[in-house]
Parts: sequence; C-alpha cells; structure tokens
Amino acid sequence: MQSEIDSLKQRIFKLKVEKADLEVKNAELLKQVMEENTKREAENAELKAKIVKLEQIAEENTELKDRITKLEQKQIQVIFNKQEASPVKDISPLIESHSYDEKSITSNPLPEIEYSSTQSESSTEPKTSLLQDIIYDNLAKILDFVETIHKERIRVR
Repeated sequence: MQSEIDSLKQRIFKLKVEKADLEVKNAELLKQVMEENTKREAENAELKAKIVKLEQIAEENTELKDRITKLEQKQIQVIFNKQEASPVKDISPLIESHSYDEKSITSNPLPEIEYSSTQSESSTEPKTSLLQDIIYDNLAKILDFVETIHKERIRVR
C-alpha cells in the first residue's frame, strides 16, 4: 500500500510540474497575443486616420471639380455673351502696337471674288454676306486667342 501511495505522490508531483510548465507557456502565449493585438490596434488607428484624411481629400476634390465646372460654364457664358454683343472686335490697339506696312492692310478683308457670268448680282450678295460673317466670326476668335496669349505674356514678365 505504501508503494501505491508513493507512486501516486510521484504522479501528483509530475502533474504539478506539467501544470506549472503549461501555465508558463499559457502566460507567454497570452503575452504574445496581447502584443499582437496592441500592434493591430495601432495599425487600425493609423488606417482609420488615413481613411478620414482620404475622405476629406476626396470631398475637397469633389468641391474643386464642382467649382471648376461652374467656372468653365461661366467662362463659356461670358464668351458667348461677348460674341453676341460684339461680333467684330476693334483691332486698332493691336495694329498700333505692331509696325505694319500700311499697304498690307486693306479696308476690305475679303479677297476679290469672281463670279461666273451666269450668276446674277442678287444671288451673289447673300453668299458674300455669309462669307463675310464667317470671316468676321473667325477673326473674332483669332483676336480673342491673340489677346489671351498677349495677356499671358504680360503676366509672365
């Protein structure tokens, strides 16, 4: 009976040692899990901050795009209104700022148009008027472009 008691005591001692080893391993694993959780929480906080920042940037971009669209629409409207108000622009300041030979400037910007003898004068007048309108419209666009370039060059200096 004594041998049985001794073997049970020995068995209890081994189990206590095994329990202590398991508790140490458990504590180490718990510590490791807690460290990993802390790292993940820090990463999550960083990512959440980045998401908030990106959302703010996206909102600002949307606002800026809207403002650009509105400005473009206003610019188109202003250009349209300018074209309606004055189809032919005064180019005298541009001419005075450059030295041109007076012979190269003609009073009629349209080249001489020859008509066949079969056309009547009344049929040529609408064609000439239409042609003049097209040329004046193109001239206005060209002058707008030249003015824009001139203003940009002045700003650069």
